[in-house]
Amino acid sequence: MPRSTAPDMLGRNITDGVTSRGVARRERLLDAARDVFLEQGYAGASVNEVVARAGGSLATLYKQFGNKEGLFTAAMERHISTAWAVLEEGRRDHQALEQVLYELGRRMLTLVFEPGVIRLVRGLAFEAERAPELGELFLTRGPDQTRQALAAYLSEQVDSGRLDLDDPREAAGMFMGMLLGEWHIDALLGRHVRLDETRCNARARRCVELFLSGAASAST
Repeated sequence: MPRSTAPDMLGRNITDGVTSRGVARRERLLDAARDVFLEQGYAGASVNEVVARAGGSLATLYKQFGNKEGLFTAAMERHISTAWAVLEEGRRDHQALEQVLYELGRRMLTLVFEPGVIRLVRGLAFEAERAPELGELFLTRGPDQTRQALAAYLSEQVDSGRLDLDDPREAAGMFMGMLLGEWHIDALLGRHVRLDETRCNARARRCVELFLSGAASAST
């Protein structure tokens, strides 16, 4: 009987023949890897610690992810996929543009300002001077993909006549930059940024209002 495939959260195909136990093992490894990387940073994280928390073996980890970089990439993509999912949910459920951008902004603020993420980015910035390919890996598979996903969504809104943008990719970067703004540099340099759900929600809503006031099509 042929084995079918289905996409995982990142769009890759997982073979059904691997069995649900194999998929569960992969999820445990990714959960453990996320926690270890966020707690200890990239340089301090150990694949042995990941295996100790998740169970299984180093052989299984290396078979599925190749090396520490591969594990890091998969874990971080999975961690941030909760934000990317907003765009697909908006398409599927035909949500209003304002609501999709608001929910994306709210989730991004929650993710980016998680203390572990701030520590991780600080460490990567330090490591990138010695190993620039590590910084490039994080940028390519994290912030770049987020902006690319948002740019694709904004392009669809331009095509439908809801937005008037010359460069959706640039607009996506502007929206994300406005969202994170001064809070991000403050947090990265150790200044305490007092954020709670109410403040994050208000920031996301205001950024959407400002963005759409300059980008909304005159016909809408």
